[in-house]
Amino acid sequence: MKLILLLLTCWLAIANATAQPDTNDLRISVLTCADGDQMYASFGHCAIRAKSVNRGFDFVYNYGMFNYKQKSFYLKFVRGFLNYHVSYSDYARFCLEYVRDGREIKEQVLNLNAQQRQAVFDFLNWNCLEENRYYRYNFLEDNCATRIRDIVENTCGSDVHLAKIEYTESFRDMIHSHLGEMPWFRFGVDLLMGLPVDRKADSRTAMFLPEHVFTTLEKSTINHNGVDQPLISETNTLLKADPVNKTDICTYLSPSLIFWLIFAVLALSTYYEIVKHKHRAWIDRTLLIIVGLFGLLFLFMWFGTEHTVTKGNLNLLWALPTHIVAAFAIKSQNALWKKYFLIAAVITLAVMVLSPLLPQQFDVGNYPLMCILILRLAYIAKLKQN
Repeated sequence: MKLILLLLTCWLAIANATAQPDTNDLRISVLTCADGDQMYASFGHCAIRAKSVNRGFDFVYNYGMFNYKQKSFYLKFVRGFLNYHVSYSDYARFCLEYVRDGREIKEQVLNLNAQQRQAVFDFLNWNCLEENRYYRYNFLEDNCATRIRDIVENTCGSDVHLAKIEYTESFRDMIHSHLGEMPWFRFGVDLLMGLPVDRKADSRTAMFLPEHVFTTLEKSTINHNGVDQPLISETNTLLKADPVNKTDICTYLSPSLIFWLIFAVLALSTYYEIVKHKHRAWIDRTLLIIVGLFGLLFLFMWFGTEHTVTKGNLNLLWALPTHIVAAFAIKSQNALWKKYFLIAAVITLAVMVLSPLLPQQFDVGNYPLMCILILRLAYIAKLKQN
């Protein structure tokens, strides 16, 4: 009887060991990839790596993926209705893109116990299921970087203590730090993004950028058996590369330079028109239509989309959508239009002068644009007085 019980106990032990996956060598790490020279890669990238030699896999889980072949892709993208998803691939395949582009990859191995590592791995695989993989992307609040933060916190619970780091910059300042050599891209971003990106970032919200995920994880701790330990047990440079060069001809032909040159040309043209008493109405009509269309775009991005960063855009103070209608009333003798052009010039001048006091930061390229607008609006208003 004792022999039977002994054999039964051994059999149960073997069966239990077989049923439990060997997680002793499972390693979970965060990959932080450097910026690229393409617009979509300007802010870097974050991913999670899960590796087990015993179980024969080395996977990288990527958030922020999308299918450009889906129906109404461009409309969904513009309106903020595009579904993004998570996917995974072999680590070697993941690295190919970064080897090709010469972008550095750093790895931070998470100091997790076997249960926590398995919890992260199980969640990632659950998240990759077709019914769970899709989500609505948000540039500041739900992207490839913030997902890393949330996964670590949600799977490890209160044991993880993310570092508290003081930041003096706003979200816009942090975005600018990645676009310094891409002035046209920066100009476009500043035109479209409103008040939400002018808020000061804190230690948690700053993790919308991969570089801040890396910094925060390096300084964070995790509690094991009542003892606080570093959250990162090991940091490696998997792919070493020099920072990519984002400089090209557009870096030097910046919006500010181009628009100041246009202002100089229009100032000379305006002087010529005044001296010769010859109004070139097509200049003002073209200018007002373009500015008005931008105003409509700002309105649409504010009220017609789900993008949170494009709401509250104070560029609407000078890019008035009504300029489209005004463009066709330049030669009108109606006294109301005379007042319109004068008031529009005064408003634009006030916005330019008071811009340092406004809660939204304007790009330097805005100022020559506003000067152009003030010049021509004042000229039209002056013409209507004569």
